[in-house]
Amino acid sequence: MENDMHYSDKFLKNILVLNKNVQVTEGYHIAYCFDDNYAMPAGLSLMSVIENNPNIAINFHLFTNNLSKQNLAHFETLAKQFDCSITCYEIDSNFSVNSDTLVLGISIATCLRFIVPEVLEKITSRVLYLDCDTLCVGNLEGLFNRDLTNKIAAVVPDIENMQNTQGKRYGIPYGEYFNAGVIFFNTLLWNHNKLTEKTFQLINDGNVYTFADQDVLNIVMKENTLLLTSDYNNLTALTVNGNEDAKVNKTTKIIHYITKNKPWHQPYRTNLFDYYFTNSPWKDMLLPFYNDNKTSSIRAYAKLMFKQKKYLSGIKHYIIYLKTKFKK
Repeated sequence: MENDMHYSDKFLKNILVLNKNVQVTEGYHIAYCFDDNYAMPAGLSLMSVIENNPNIAINFHLFTNNLSKQNLAHFETLAKQFDCSITCYEIDSNFSVNSDTLVLGISIATCLRFIVPEVLEKITSRVLYLDCDTLCVGNLEGLFNRDLTNKIAAVVPDIENMQNTQGKRYGIPYGEYFNAGVIFFNTLLWNHNKLTEKTFQLINDGNVYTFADQDVLNIVMKENTLLLTSDYNNLTALTVNGNEDAKVNKTTKIIHYITKNKPWHQPYRTNLFDYYFTNSPWKDMLLPFYNDNKTSSIRAYAKLMFKQKKYLSGIKHYIIYLKTKFKK
């Protein structure tokens, strides 16, 4: 019996099936990992996957930390609305990682992806992990059908700067340091190599990994990944009223909002985000204006415009800042 125990078993508090009318099928599997702060974007990402893959049976697996009853109810609404399989894995307080390495505003929930392939091994040999700050804009069947026979995962290389810094730091060949926001896992090979246990050993070894889970995942899967094109993880940065997600290549399948400026922050809202938000159970939620608790991102942007002598843009965005500030 001991051989059947998983390293992750000690972290699971409860498993909830959110739509008892739909059984987990032999279709494809997608996992999200989040705490209560990212429940809304996770829900919108899930909706975007369903809309762009109407003829594919997809089972969703939510690995959650401190999820509120209201947000859980919203996911139950989605499960019934789309008549799809959604399973929620509640994590207990035993789940912890070295807090010193959670820099750059990284949440402990991001490390939940370490346990995904282990928990789901008996359900599926393949699972697609998606960050909550992603939106699907294309069909994913081409990704689900990739051959991972001898690879632990399929991933998309990160930007050049990350190759030159993080990749070089950990001895990863140039071009192979990947962004961990989209990972198509081979659960069998992951577990054969006992990588859940190894990732926790690394994250808690006393070293500070600047990009936490991403650095650790790159280390344990070094040179054992299948590299995908950026269509499957289009790293997108937003500017005020920029709607950059409407300008990605037509071949793009997944948009990933990689900076602190998220489409649910008022000045960065996009038409694509609004489409899903206004049709979601979260539609009455008050969206934040700031991208953090201390700095007004829109005011900083206005100042930048003035500094660059783009006075009309500076005035325009400072007015937006004032209007939104006094609405609060």
